[in-house]
Amino acid sequence: MNHPNNDTLLSQQEVDQLLKITELLEEQKESNLIDEIKDAILDSGKLSLIDWRRLRTRLKEIERLIPHIDLIIELKSKNPPQETH
Repeated sequence: MNHPNNDTLLSQQEVDQLLKITELLEEQKESNLIDEIKDAILDSGKLSLIDWRRLRTRLKEIERLIPHIDLIIELKSKNPPQETH
């Protein structure tokens, strides 16, 4: 199905995913994950060994996503969206 101006329609699933990402970014502003990790490191007794292992597992998951995020940023930087009038 062609749409005027080559506009792309998003599926409900895509909209839901974007909302989740936006919510995550907003939460990071309110409750900065990095600050929480720094606080835990400064007072390492706050977390149990199991908690530290869970935290490390989550951080590894994030680390694996970084190259993909970097690629997206690079591609979007080279091809910024064109404004439609």
